Amino acid sequence: MACCFTALALPAGFALGQTAEQNKKMEESTGRAFNAWLSENGIKDGALVVMRAGEMIGRAYQGQRKSDMPVTVASLTKAITGACIAQLIDSGKLQLTDKMADVLKVELEPLGKPQDPRFNLISIADLLRNRSGLKPAVDYTQGGLGQYLAAYSRTRKNLSKQMDQVARFELAADPGSTYHYLNVNWLLLGAVVERITGEAYESYCYKAVVKPLGLPVSGLSPEWAMLSSYGGWQISAQDYAKFASQLAQSVIDRKGSVNEWLMQLSADAGGPGKSFYALGTSMRFTSKGRTIWHSGSWSAKSNGLDGFVEDSFGSYFASFDNGVTYVVNYSKAMRDKALADLDSSMAKAIRESL
Repeated sequence: MACCFTALALPAGFALGQTAEQNKKMEESTGRAFNAWLSENGIKDGALVVMRAGEMIGRAYQGQRKSDMPVTVASLTKAITGACIAQLIDSGKLQLTDKMADVLKVELEPLGKPQDPRFNLISIADLLRNRSGLKPAVDYTQGGLGQYLAAYSRTRKNLSKQMDQVARFELAADPGSTYHYLNVNWLLLGAVVERITGEAYESYCYKAVVKPLGLPVSGLSPEWAMLSSYGGWQISAQDYAKFASQLAQSVIDRKGSVNEWLMQLSADAGGPGKSFYALGTSMRFTSKGRTIWHSGSWSAKSNGLDGFVEDSFGSYFASFDNGVTYVVNYSKAMRDKALADLDSSMAKAIRESL
């Protein structure tokens, strides 16, 4: 499951004033850039949606994917989980300083006393920042996927079976001290949602985060429900674009402890223009607003309880501080240079359309 990338900044002079001609130009330029990127990377199927000031202004697709087709978005799921946790905190049902082991006492009790006493110090805020201190060895998606799929179905959420290792290792670092991208952090946050609300993760987060935007019913992928709160959400590019656009605005508008925390994280990172990770996205605060972005990547080739599976897909979104949001999904997992190329080419296409 891939992490975030860079989300190149757009020109400081960009204004929200828009015309039909400008919008058409942006639709065409971003569509060309996306289709060229798909071709350069040998990707057969992909979909793109571009929004500006909350309005959809462009879409493009190639192959079997369409902009309104629900697909599994891998780690773009984390932003939905992060928004869901933020809603619980803002409503007073959870605190950033709450200790994960206290919240999940019932779920963790069968695992026995943790190997490392620092495990009990991991806070909700640490999980939201990927700073739990947990080792990759606790995460089935980082080297142990074949072992997991041999025993359990990928079509079932199964939070408890993926949590069964978390207390059995020494931590790699003190909680809160070191960033390490780990899917198990977000698996645990999914369990926190269920413990606090008494509801299934997917049903509660749909009601709390997705439904208020007027989006259709969606939830976990029937093929990859095991990815649950860290990668299993199934949603179309156009619906995710609406969510991402609203999420970027909510980071500006929200009040209370979550906002105060984000402002402090921005200051700790070095102030305006410096990026940091929180709530399932990378963020950069500027004098104009907020830019947020994240990528998702998943691939699997293994025999298992459900038979042989070979699958690969990815996704990316960026919502800029000037009101432009784009979302793409595609049928091949991509990382590193390919994602940097996507990030660069889409930012260039948006710049050149102004």
